[in-house]
Amino acid sequence: MDMNEDPHKGLLRCFVDSEASISLDVTTTIAKSIRNSGLLETIFPDGASLEVTTLGLSEPLTQPFQYRKNVGRLMNLTYDKKGYRKHAEAELVGFKDSILFLKNENKGHFQLALENILQAKIIVQFN
Repeated sequence: MDMNEDPHKGLLRCFVDSEASISLDVTTTIAKSIRNSGLLETIFPDGASLEVTTLGLSEPLTQPFQYRKNVGRLMNLTYDKKGYRKHAEAELVGFKDSILFLKNENKGHFQLALENILQAKIIVQFN
């Protein structure tokens, strides 16, 4: 999904995500593949630490599959409506053909096109 590097610390951090849950075994396999590829030695000739991890809940959603896998969860949304920046907190009740189907107390059921979403983050709830 993304990666960032800190050449001063010699650290490469890779973030992964998928529609299915990602196990520790999968992240370990990805890390081994990167190490065995020789890329780290090319980018960091003096050595580097590699971290492969899943995206945290505080990270915004960026891909359609992330919306599909989070149906049923509460979201904090920032979106564009006719040139104005709007905010809403709503439950994602469905996602199909790049349309988010949402509901909240104020608007009831409503829809937003994925192209209008400026930022979407999952709201962590503890039962």
